[in-house]
Amino acid sequence: MDPIIKNFRNVYVPEGPPARMIWAEDNPPTCTMTYSEIYPNRTSSHHSHPWEHEIFIIKGSGTLICDGIEHTIRSGDAIYIPPNSDHYTLNNGGQGVIRRIEVNPLSALQTEPRPEIPKYQTIRSPIIKNLDTVDQTSGPARTIIGTDDGVETYTMSFRGLLKDECSPKHIHSGEHLAFFLEGTAILECDGQDFFVAEGDAILVSGETSHEWRSNSDNSAKWLVFNPVQ
Repeated sequence: MDPIIKNFRNVYVPEGPPARMIWAEDNPPTCTMTYSEIYPNRTSSHHSHPWEHEIFIIKGSGTLICDGIEHTIRSGDAIYIPPNSDHYTLNNGGQGVIRRIEVNPLSALQTEPRPEIPKYQTIRSPIIKNLDTVDQTSGPARTIIGTDDGVETYTMSFRGLLKDECSPKHIHSGEHLAFFLEGTAILECDGQDFFVAEGDAILVSGETSHEWRSNSDNSAKWLVFNPVQ
């Protein structure tokens, strides 16, 4: 099956609402992906919801407020927001626009966010890990946020390719969602080649034979979101 490939530049309207990169019409089995920007001295919506989600900060810095507690965030941060956490992000880092992707489980499409968290809920701190803590050379996927961090639906991992390298061709039962952070590559799915580049959101269906191949002198880096097995 052909992958779904969308670049945020083709779907995001500056200062507009989050862009639906991978959404219901794409039939993702596990989760959706959006791209959004937060301009200086502005915030994301302040809300809570009964599902987890994960955020990656592509560019910029600021403050994540969860259950009234402030957490500094910056470019390269992978963030896990636990269910029922009252949260929002403030762009007060002085580094221009915050660019980010957000991944939510499919259940989020059927449930409306709440304006505030019920007082009886147990407060859980967010998990924040920067990509600098992960080996960014080539090789198998390296987990950034996984089941050890309490995730329930999907994990976040890093993959990379150097010049003239390729990942082993493989098949797995679950799909994976990807976001390309840097460079370009060729994604082969069931024998057909697809060009992928920085800013692309990619959905590879389960049971699809696929591999990633270098196609330039530069390294390629991307995030992979996989369902918890």
